[in-house]
Amino acid sequence: MKRLFTFLIGAVLVLNLWAQSDTTKVKMMKKNIVTVVEDNSGTQVKVGNDRGVEVVTDDWGDTTEIRLGRRSFKVIDGCNGTYVKYDKELKRKNWTGNFNPHWAGLEVGMNMFENSDYSIYKGTEYEQYGEVFDLRLGKSLSWNLNFAEFAFKNKRKTFGVVTGMGISFNDYAFDLPVTMEKEDGHGMIVPVNITEEHSSVKKSKLHINYLTVPLFLEVKTPLRMGSSHLYLAGGVIGGLYIGSHTKYKYHNKNKEKYKSNFHINQWKYDVTARIGFGDVCIFANYSMTSIFKNALGPELHPLMIGFSFPNI
Repeated sequence: MKRLFTFLIGAVLVLNLWAQSDTTKVKMMKKNIVTVVEDNSGTQVKVGNDRGVEVVTDDWGDTTEIRLGRRSFKVIDGCNGTYVKYDKELKRKNWTGNFNPHWAGLEVGMNMFENSDYSIYKGTEYEQYGEVFDLRLGKSLSWNLNFAEFAFKNKRKTFGVVTGMGISFNDYAFDLPVTMEKEDGHGMIVPVNITEEHSSVKKSKLHINYLTVPLFLEVKTPLRMGSSHLYLAGGVIGGLYIGSHTKYKYHNKNKEKYKSNFHINQWKYDVTARIGFGDVCIFANYSMTSIFKNALGPELHPLMIGFSFPNI
C-alpha cells in the first residue's frame, strides 16, 4: 500500500509540470485501471472504481487529498504548518430500489438443548446422572462469522434466494461438574465426573466448529423505519463438522483440554427463521440433526437464539 501511495503521489507531482489540460486513461480488459485528469483546478489520479483509491491535488499544491473508499485523508500545507485532516463519508442506503441480502456479517447466539434423549444410558451406570449434559445458558454461546453471500432476486427486487458461506464456533458449557469422553477410548460418549478433592470446577464445556452454507428465502416488506425496510427470512443452514475439543478448568486455575471427534455427526442441518431492520437481525436456528451419531451418544438437538449484524 505504501508503494502504491508513493507511485500515485509521484505521478501527481510529475503531472503538475504539464501546462495544458489533459485526461489519460490506462485500460485493461476494457476496464479503466488508472485515470488521470488535469485541469486548471488541479490534478486527479484515480485507481479502480468509485470505491477505489484516489489522489487529488490542487493547482497550488498546498492540499493533497487521498481517498480510500469512503475515507479521505487531506494533507494541508497551511500558514501554521502542515497537518492531516481525516474524514469519512456517511454510508448511503437506498433500500427502496435494491435488494440487499442479510447473511454476511457477525452473529452471536445462545445455545440450549431444546430436544434431548438420554435413553442410551438406560440400564447403565450412567443413568444415575440424568440429563447430565444440561447447559449453563449464559456461558453456552456461539460466534458465527459469515464471510460470503450471494442472492438470486426477482426483477422487482422485493425478495431473493440467499446463499453463502460462514464458520460457526459453538460452546456448550455444562451445568454439572462433568466432561465427556469415549467409553474405553472408542465406544459411545459417556459423562465423566471431574470433581477434585481440593478445588471445585469453574467451567467445563464442549466446543464444536462447523463450516456453514445457508439456503433461505428473504423477503423485503413494505414496512420500514427511516431508510431501513423490515425483512423476513427462513430456510435451512447446512453444516460441515471441522473440529472439536473439551475443556475444563478448576478454581485453582488447573485446566485440561482434550481434542477428539467425540462421534460428532459429520453433517448437520438447521432450520432458521429471521427478522430484522437494516443491519440488525434477530434469528433462531434449530438443529434437525443430533450432535452425536446414532447410538454413539445421547440425542441432543441444539436451539440457538441470537442477534445478527449483517453488512458490518
